[in-house]
Amino acid sequence: MKKSFLLIISLTLLLTTNAQKNEHSDRRTSITIGGFNPIIPKSQVQLEHILGKTTQHWSIGENIQYHHGLLNLDDVFSGPKISIFGRYYFKDQSIKHGKDYFLQAKAGITYLTNPFSDYSDAYLDPTGVNIPMFVDESNVISYGGGLAFGYRNVSCKGWVWEIFLGYHYWLAPEVITQEFKDYLVDNDNSEDYTITTSSGTTREILSSELIWWYGFPVDLQVKVGKILNW
Repeated sequence: MKKSFLLIISLTLLLTTNAQKNEHSDRRTSITIGGFNPIIPKSQVQLEHILGKTTQHWSIGENIQYHHGLLNLDDVFSGPKISIFGRYYFKDQSIKHGKDYFLQAKAGITYLTNPFSDYSDAYLDPTGVNIPMFVDESNVISYGGGLAFGYRNVSCKGWVWEIFLGYHYWLAPEVITQEFKDYLVDNDNSEDYTITTSSGTTREILSSELIWWYGFPVDLQVKVGKILNW
């Protein structure tokens, strides 16, 4: 009888401990998905780890994204991006299941397709002189970073949602030849041009299309996720 009573007490304590661990333990790592942005559609997964033993205001993490393009434009850059970020929360994150504002800084690298690589052998012939317009590379690399202000909410079940708005800047890759840049300068960047590929495809291109669309400075993201027992 005494052994049975001790066994029941032991099982009760074990279950209680597990329940507390699953719902109220010091779980510092979270995983979120999302990245809503009406301008630049993208998919992403984010891992974040809260730092500190006594007070927990800081965190670090990584964000893996895949950019699908820009609205419905054809000639756009797409591909993966990896960013490392750090955050400062205004409230101590050791206070569980709360809601708080934060500041974020990030830096990253992208590996994107060159939407103009099909025209790498295209030439502009305004006065009988052929001028190559685009460099002959199918992929380009860009570096960048940004700052943001956001809000994060953690439920008592460990569900997370967050939103932030900020500014980010990414370096424009070298996709236009120096010869064509010089021609644009000489012609005040104001003309429309006709490009023809080796396959014979011809189309008009506006000088405004050469803008680095991926460098759109507004960084708006909405994410949902879960606190992990790591």
